[in-house]
Amino acid sequence: MLKPLHWSRHDRKWVNLFLFPALFFVLFIQAGPLFYSIYLSFQDWILLSSGSPQGFVGLTNFKNATSDPVFIQSLKFTGFLTITTVPFQLLLGTLLAFLASGQSRFLQMSRALLVLPMVVAPVAIGTLWRLMFNDTAGPINNHFLNFLNLSGPLWLGDPFWAKIAIVIIEIWQWTPFVFIVISSAITMVPQEILQAAQVDGASRLQIFYKIELPLLAPAFLLVIMFRTLESLLTLDSILSLTHGGPGSSTVNMTYAIYNKGLREFDLGAASAQSWMFMLVATVLIFVIFKLTIKSEKKTL
Repeated sequence: MLKPLHWSRHDRKWVNLFLFPALFFVLFIQAGPLFYSIYLSFQDWILLSSGSPQGFVGLTNFKNATSDPVFIQSLKFTGFLTITTVPFQLLLGTLLAFLASGQSRFLQMSRALLVLPMVVAPVAIGTLWRLMFNDTAGPINNHFLNFLNLSGPLWLGDPFWAKIAIVIIEIWQWTPFVFIVISSAITMVPQEILQAAQVDGASRLQIFYKIELPLLAPAFLLVIMFRTLESLLTLDSILSLTHGGPGSSTVNMTYAIYNKGLREFDLGAASAQSWMFMLVATVLIFVIFKLTIKSEKKTL
C-alpha cells in the first residue's frame, strides 16, 4: 500500500513557487473576462455605435432582460429542453448500457457504433437532420410516416414541431454520453454480490432494483448533473437547424445571449443576460450536487 507523501514546510514553499506561474496564468485567463463581463453588465455599450462603453446604467440591462419577450421565451424553451431531453437520455442510455454489456465481438462492435453520434461534427449533424426533417423530401415524412399512413408535420416550419425536432436531435446526439458513463459504472459493480443474490433466489428484476440501481446511483446523478448543464448550454443544434425559429420558438438562453452579443452587438445586455443565465445554472447544479452527496452517503 502506498504511503501518503509528507511535505516539509520548506518543500511546500518550493512547490507553491513552481505552481504560482501556472496558477496565475489560469486565474488571469478565467478571472479577467469574468470581472470584465460583470463591469459590462452595468454599462451601455452597443459595439456598432461606439468603440467603448457609453456610461453606467445601473440595473437597466437586467430590467430590460426581464421585460424582453424573446428572453422570457428563451427561459421557457430552455426549461422545456432540459425537462424533455435529460430523462429520455438517461432512460435510453441506461437501457442500451445494460443491453450492450458483455464481451462478445458483436456487443463490442455495437458499443463502438453507439458512440458515433456523440463524435460527429455539429455542422454535419445539423445538415443531416435538416435533410431528415425536410417536410417534402425528407425520409421521415416521405418514408417512415408515409409507411404508417400518417401525414408528416412541418418539422421546421411549425413552432411546436421545431421544438420537438431539437429535442430529438439532442436525445440522439447525447444518449451515447449516458451510455458510456453507465456502461463504465456497470463494470464496477462487484460480480460476487450479483452471484450471491442469484444463489439466494433473487430474480433479475429484484437484482436490478435492489442491488444494481443503488450502486449505480452516483453515476446516474453524475450524468444528470452533466447533461442538465449541457442542455442549458445547447447551441449547435439550434444554430445549424432552426436559427431560433420559427419566430423565436426555439430560442434558448444560450442562443438569446449569442444573438444579443454577436448579432445585435449589445454587449451590456448580453453580459447581463449571461449573469442571469449563470445564476439559474448555478442553482440547478447546486441542487443536483447536494443530491449526489446524499446518494453517495447512502451507498457507503
